[in-house]
Amino acid sequence: MKPSGHKTGIAFTTALLVLIGFAVEGDTGADFTLTMLAATVGSFAFFALLFPGSLFFSLALANSLAIYVSIFVFFSEANFPGVSDFAQDSGFALPLAGFLAGAYLRRDTIRSVVLAAHVTSRAEFKRVTRWLIPVALVGGLTFFQSELGLAHLPGDAVFLAAMALIAMIVLAASRDVAVFLIDAGLLLEEFFERMGKLVLPVYAFLTFYSLIVVGFAAIYKLIDVYLTGPHFRILNDDRAIGYSEALYFSIVTLSTVGYGDVAPVSNAVRVVASIQVVFGITLLLIGLSEIMTYNRDLQARRNGRREGEDV
Repeated sequence: MKPSGHKTGIAFTTALLVLIGFAVEGDTGADFTLTMLAATVGSFAFFALLFPGSLFFSLALANSLAIYVSIFVFFSEANFPGVSDFAQDSGFALPLAGFLAGAYLRRDTIRSVVLAAHVTSRAEFKRVTRWLIPVALVGGLTFFQSELGLAHLPGDAVFLAAMALIAMIVLAASRDVAVFLIDAGLLLEEFFERMGKLVLPVYAFLTFYSLIVVGFAAIYKLIDVYLTGPHFRILNDDRAIGYSEALYFSIVTLSTVGYGDVAPVSNAVRVVASIQVVFGITLLLIGLSEIMTYNRDLQARRNGRREGEDV
């Protein structure tokens, strides 16, 4: 990973984790947020020291932890809503501690994989993701606590037992988990590099997209001002539309989302909205085609330069 890639990766990871931390704080409490952030920083530092020169591996781990936090919060809220703060924090840390311990015990093997820094073959990738099956099985079984006769047991005990079992699975498969993270880090790095090369066509697409949004928003507002209404129903109230609401309605219409909180009630607005939907679909098809063409031309020019250098 290049130095600029380091900075981008760190900034992206930090922003993502802080965002998730604030988002889950209302449901899990400040203690869990602090535990999550401390575990992430500690894991990042642990792998940066254990495997120096492999920052992308540490970043892949941190980004995977962001996904783990989301799954963990859903898992605990759905199946263990009454679990104590101590059990919740401890349960979150158990699988992570299992992986860190396994990574340390297998550090020589994992170091060789980290230094190789290449994406595994498809067959190897299937093998190193097998640990996800028993982990998913343990998590899935907790949805059937009553059927398994576990409903009478203390919630903290069942929760910690499930997380301890997951921790043992991760400990046993720590080498495969590490390879999985390496692949994820390399693929993420490649994705950001490719996205960087598509800045110009994406910028052009978004610029034209924005012009359509603004232009149609102005039309909606002008219709509401100069034609006899009502033209819009906003939160079940037939009234004049503000320009910010017109912008919102224009974006929703162009993306064909249709939340229904702002709806057209006059034929004039319905006709204009229909035209905008056609514009949006056409723009999407043309925009994607142009981005793909730009990418192919860029790749062809790069291959041509390589052939010239080999001659």
